[in-house]
Amino acid sequence: MTPRDRLLKQFRDLVGVRLERINRAIVELDSGGNVETGRKALRELHGLKGEARMMGFDSINVLVHEMEELVKSSEPVSYSMSHDSADALLKSADAVMILSGLVASDDAPEVEKLVTWLRERTKSEQSQHGSSVPDPVVLPAVPKPASTPAQTPAPGTASAASQHASPPSAPSQPVPAPRFFTPIPLPTAALQGAASGATGAGSASRAGNPGATPSGGTASVSPGGQSQPMRPLAPNLSPQAPVRSGPPLSGPGAAASSAAQGPSVQPARPEPRADRSVRIDVSSLDLLTSAATNLTQVARRRELANGRRLGLARELAQLAREAEDLGPAGSAFAAKLNKAKDLAAALHREAKLLANEELRDLGQVVEEVQRVRMLPLSVLFEPYPRVVRDLARELGKEVDLVMDGEDTRADRAVVEALREPLLHLIRNALDHGLESRVDRVAAGKRPKGCLTLRASREGNRIVLRVEDDGVGLDTAMLRKVAVRRGFLDEMTATSLTEGQARDLIFLSGFSSREVATHISGRGVGLDAVRSAVQLLGGDVGVESAPGWGTIFEIRVPVSLTVAPLLFVKAGDETLALSATHVSRAVKLDLSAMTELAGRPALNVDGRVLPFCHLSSLLGLAPERPPTDGTLVLVVRSQGATAALAVERVLEERVQAILPLRGLLGRFGHLSGATTLADGRLAMVLAAAYLTAGAYGSLTARLPRTSERAQEVHRRRIMVVDDSPLTRELIAALLEAVGYDTISAADGAEAIHLLSTTQVDLVVTDLEMPGLDGLELTRQIKGHDTLNRLPVIILTTRGGEEDRKKGLAVGADGYITKGDLVRQDLVDVVKRLLG
Repeated sequence: MTPRDRLLKQFRDLVGVRLERINRAIVELDSGGNVETGRKALRELHGLKGEARMMGFDSINVLVHEMEELVKSSEPVSYSMSHDSADALLKSADAVMILSGLVASDDAPEVEKLVTWLRERTKSEQSQHGSSVPDPVVLPAVPKPASTPAQTPAPGTASAASQHASPPSAPSQPVPAPRFFTPIPLPTAALQGAASGATGAGSASRAGNPGATPSGGTASVSPGGQSQPMRPLAPNLSPQAPVRSGPPLSGPGAAASSAAQGPSVQPARPEPRADRSVRIDVSSLDLLTSAATNLTQVARRRELANGRRLGLARELAQLAREAEDLGPAGSAFAAKLNKAKDLAAALHREAKLLANEELRDLGQVVEEVQRVRMLPLSVLFEPYPRVVRDLARELGKEVDLVMDGEDTRADRAVVEALREPLLHLIRNALDHGLESRVDRVAAGKRPKGCLTLRASREGNRIVLRVEDDGVGLDTAMLRKVAVRRGFLDEMTATSLTEGQARDLIFLSGFSSREVATHISGRGVGLDAVRSAVQLLGGDVGVESAPGWGTIFEIRVPVSLTVAPLLFVKAGDETLALSATHVSRAVKLDLSAMTELAGRPALNVDGRVLPFCHLSSLLGLAPERPPTDGTLVLVVRSQGATAALAVERVLEERVQAILPLRGLLGRFGHLSGATTLADGRLAMVLAAAYLTAGAYGSLTARLPRTSERAQEVHRRRIMVVDDSPLTRELIAALLEAVGYDTISAADGAEAIHLLSTTQVDLVVTDLEMPGLDGLELTRQIKGHDTLNRLPVIILTTRGGEEDRKKGLAVGADGYITKGDLVRQDLVDVVKRLLG
């Protein structure tokens, strides 16, 4: 990346951060004046204007200057502005986003029309406030934007448009809003950049005095604690809506009061401190996380090695005692054994001390890396005030948006994954939940609807609630829609409980709208929300009372990289479950066994839960009758609870979870993988699929072949790699599609195994200590009997020179690793093996 490219990237990141703050401030000013918010908007606009000028973006410089003038014009009334002025500012902010190259657009913004519109709104605001209209300001002529926003000027270059010229004269009639593009959400990278500098935006004190309400509808925004309370919901919902506070004391009166107290001593100005924060690239952060995770696993294996050293010392001591019983000859040998025992014990003590120091420091590193990965949810909430405002006006509704808990922090991967599901729920609440002003007044409600976003942390889970005080869910209507659209027959629909009827809205293709629009009615949305949340290992539920409102609640892990895991034995397999989904463990009492819908069930504390063996559910063992004293885990997910029998519970440990991609990612009952202390891989099971399988809704099976297929000859593949984790992942991928595997840690071990074991194909790493992949391939292709054995080189080195070297020694395939589980490898293996 050239210095110019680096500057442009930094500039665009800053544009994204500033525009998020500007958009939020404008939406707040649209609902009522606030001096601090107005000044904040001016600071951001002024900074953006200076940065654009230095980078040579003349169009942005001119446009932002006019935005700044419009905001200044509302200063006499505490920056309260009309909805038309807010529209002009928001549309101009969208144009800046395109002009900076932050987002791509086929249509270049019409900057001249926007400048004219902003100047017209500035004059209108000044005339309404009775302030004098200043003389026209001489500005650079508005440059013609390039045909594509990707063509940006080099930093510091002067444009031909920088020559001063008189601004175009304003038309006598008001200029309508240009309609050349729709509001654009900021890209993910820009939002991530806001995490370090924009977290205060959601916690500043603001008072949203509602202004005039046009027929088109409005949306006002309040951080937690500044909106009229919702009407109370049903007793089981009871949201705690905050109460709007009064406006802060400001204006001449406040200044006079301060002056009346006499002269005051100015405090000493503190010494300026250097900025102690740094930006870090997301890929670098992921690399640090991966390295810390790998080091943790190495430390665990070192603990096992220390235990073996201690075992060696004890074995030597035992041999010394036995040698002493052999007489004089044995005594000399016993003395030597005692020396060896003392040496082994000293090595164990030294290794234990070093390991303890290493674990202490490593624990601090892991904790710090996890802390750095955390983002405040204000980054997630930042775009929603603009979204709610625009959509409310489009639907002709009036909405107060309340946001609470923006300081709650979660892993950046969780924050990014929640963006779309939360947007779906917000659009659903605005379109389906909240009523129009007329309907609300007729129902005895306050004219403005209330939409609340709440975030909190409960243990290792983040809880997000989207609440509205709208019409609520009509379960009778939902049953009728399910029957009419063919989801259920009438008898089944009638037998549904209230909770099950509400859950119908999460079915794929379910919609209560007869006519589809660009907002809703297409049968997508809530099913996508549930799927996305389940992929995060979370749950989503809904509570509602007709006429009182609806609450959607999302529960997801705080982090996707580490989580408390419960390791269990099911059959011969060691598997892991998220510990947050396991409520308790009990011993099976046969007298508590019963039936539920014709299936085995267990009575646990008065609740009848479906019962099955985990190994049978996963296809690891045939179904077998329950036995007294069997260990049973009570697993809860998606509102469903089941009793699952396991052979043993091994341990509970907070550990890193590796994502599954490619072929392994297609197994819905697997949420990830993790490594055991000995370096082997263990699959992490998805609790939602286990509970559904226990109820008989689906069959969850581990990737393994049927018994009949096992009777047929299976091709055997040798996996050669010096990384145990890489060997396990590749072997798991190949075994999942029906191959047997054997492993070797380097080329020398592979050559030894090939002399005694028959294999059909070799997959080898390129760079290994000792005998590397190139030399291994060369020896195989030069062997009298092995020369026809296919060899695939799987490596991180994807350069053309490396590829040529691999093919030159006779490799039949050369694949860049990228992600370790890739469909590319499976395809090449199938092709080579016919």
